[in-house]
Amino acid sequence: MDVESSKYKNSVLNRDDTQLTDSTQSTEQQVQDHAASINAVRCHNNINSDEELLLSTPTDAEKAYLKDVKMQSVVFIEDAVQYRSIHHKASKFSLTLYRWYRSASIQYVIKLATFIILMLAFIEEPSSLSWSSDPRRNCKRFELPHGITEGIEILCLVILTVSNIIQGYLSTHKESQVPFLKRNPWLTGGFIVLLLSFADVIVSLVLGNDSYRIRIRRLFRPYFLVQNTTMLKKTLKAMWNTLPEIASVLTLLSLHLYFFTMLGMLVFPHRTANSTAINGDEFNNTEWKLYFRTIDNAIMSLLVLLTTANNPDVMMPAYSENRLYAIYFILFSLIGTFLVFNLLTAIIYNQFRGYFKCSMQTSYFRRCVALSAAHHSLCKATAVVKGQNYMELDQPLASVCIIQEVLRKASLSPEQRRHVYTALKEACDNGLTELNLDLFNNLFRNIDSSFHLSILPKAQVPVWTSKVMKFIQKLVQNRYFDVAGNFVVLLNAILMTVEIAIHYEEAFKGVFSRLNIMNYVFVGYYFIEQTLKMLSLGKKYFVNINCLYDGAITVALVVIELVQLSKYGHSSPASVRGLSLWDCARIVNILVLLRLLRIIPHFRPMALVTGVLLDIIRSLKSFAGIIIIIYYTFAIMGMIVFENAISPPPGLPFPKANSALTTMPPPPEYECGTYQQLQYWANNFNDFASSVVVLWDVMVVNNWGVFLQAYKAEVNSWSQLFFVIWWLISSVVCVNLFVALILDHFIAKWEGDSRERTENHRGTIQSLFQNHLHQPSQERIQKELRKHPCLQSDVTC
Repeated sequence: MDVESSKYKNSVLNRDDTQLTDSTQSTEQQVQDHAASINAVRCHNNINSDEELLLSTPTDAEKAYLKDVKMQSVVFIEDAVQYRSIHHKASKFSLTLYRWYRSASIQYVIKLATFIILMLAFIEEPSSLSWSSDPRRNCKRFELPHGITEGIEILCLVILTVSNIIQGYLSTHKESQVPFLKRNPWLTGGFIVLLLSFADVIVSLVLGNDSYRIRIRRLFRPYFLVQNTTMLKKTLKAMWNTLPEIASVLTLLSLHLYFFTMLGMLVFPHRTANSTAINGDEFNNTEWKLYFRTIDNAIMSLLVLLTTANNPDVMMPAYSENRLYAIYFILFSLIGTFLVFNLLTAIIYNQFRGYFKCSMQTSYFRRCVALSAAHHSLCKATAVVKGQNYMELDQPLASVCIIQEVLRKASLSPEQRRHVYTALKEACDNGLTELNLDLFNNLFRNIDSSFHLSILPKAQVPVWTSKVMKFIQKLVQNRYFDVAGNFVVLLNAILMTVEIAIHYEEAFKGVFSRLNIMNYVFVGYYFIEQTLKMLSLGKKYFVNINCLYDGAITVALVVIELVQLSKYGHSSPASVRGLSLWDCARIVNILVLLRLLRIIPHFRPMALVTGVLLDIIRSLKSFAGIIIIIYYTFAIMGMIVFENAISPPPGLPFPKANSALTTMPPPPEYECGTYQQLQYWANNFNDFASSVVVLWDVMVVNNWGVFLQAYKAEVNSWSQLFFVIWWLISSVVCVNLFVALILDHFIAKWEGDSRERTENHRGTIQSLFQNHLHQPSQERIQKELRKHPCLQSDVTC
């Protein structure tokens, strides 16, 4: 029996050797680490062979059981890496289906279906595929035939339905006492949204989009994005928990608005003919007539003033009469804009960060539970191989050989696999052949970190024998060579700026203008610089991102300059068709500006801040879904309520491109500062793309009072409520939320040690909160494990 067990263990190691290269192709170091760990295990197996090879030949039933337990371990490890719950079916068929469903290709199909169903808003009727949203242009919209978009939508809905059915099947346990609705609220909501969407698509196909304009299913589409994105669900839950604190500040803001509204109605009364006349009565009437005529008018005027969008316009009529009236408006802005709004930012930063950290702690608890479940299954497999009864073991241990076999099958990224193998090699170097739970968890301690892998060491610098080439190589490798290149780029940008500022028209008219001549000289220098770098660095040039960036910009500059000289060097610009001289000059100067960015990595403070900002953007990419959701929902709502609500008068001309005036003079009946006088006709809700632009303009709050007044006049007073709610959600809540997130992430990145910034920086949102997370107790973990039916006894599901 000793020989059979030895053959079994050696077969595991041999399989690791043969498939080592496939699992660790990312770097040569990974292969070396993995091979070293295997050799270490072999060494320890030989030393302890008298103790470990006390096994019997596994029976067919034991082999099948062993295979199922290893599959459980693989799935639990993948759950731990992705912070997923282990509460799903764990039978042989269910695990196979689960791994297939969680595979990268299937998840890509689901994400693609979600993306397509969201993008349908741009091409379905009314289509956004036109050159302009201005109704005065009468641009023809590209629209697909009736039924095409509905067919695409049905296909995407079918994919999402299959996804929900698989999720429902995998998450259903006969032993579970918790109702399905309570256990899977998002999945239940998904089935409801799918049912409503299918019904609404059928109605659209029967009635047609011309008759059925509402299409309520469009409002539910963002739900699919939330349902299939874990981080979005966590963010929305944290936002929901933060709402009571936000509501308290908004209540305070409402009282502030109410107090100053009533005070304004009393301070700026309407002077009738029977009242006592005083100097400046006309100005006082103007303030009342424009901004405090009614309560709703006064509220909206002060609400816009909170965003400073109508400051100082709202104050000028009264201030022109008496300078003391300025105190009213200054106090209002000081309390509301500078105190209450900043208080709201502080509350969102503090409360949302706390709730989000709790959510990250929950994710970390899921990882700990999944790792414990994986170790539990690995210990079962080890006991079977050693011919022991798992239930009788005092301290279950997992064999390193089986751990390696399971890790080889698990779906891990190259960086994650490198982290695990590095930790496993350290354990083997310490003489360990079996790992307890703590040592097993230690393998995944840094799995969220990402190495700055580089292939620069592999690229060799050429060795030249010529004295001239040696001199060139020494010159280029000197640090002052890059300093000189940066100085030349900066000088080029400065001279270009000065020339355009002083002689803008002349700079782009002639092929041999002062600006173009300067660019010819600088482009020649750039070409020589990059040629010398290629000769001195060799292959290393083509694996350095900075060199490739400079080289691509230089090639583009040389090509554009050659095209410009060949086309316009001996001909008049008016006699040449195609790319104009003006376009060539503009492209060249844009490329010069892009080349200016090369100086950023050479200034350490700027490079550090830029690197931190890029890390923050990568970490917060999941939070962009929040903006997508609110924009999508409100854009569809705006189309439903305000489509074709504002239209230009018939026959209103549009300024031609060759007109002497850049804008047409507005008709005299349009009051100054109104939607019509400012020619905001392109800002409308007639299609999805233009609706998004209107929402952006309102979120920025510059001149958003224009939209309030226009839609109040064309629709009704209640239409202002839509814009106010959008302003509260987007500008007040979401913008402050993102400011809080950026502050928190920037502080976490900035306060990290230098080693984390260079060699081992964090790669996930959860890892950014690692210093604030605590290890859950084993009692709590074991209690959670006992809820899984496959981990309650020594049997498989």
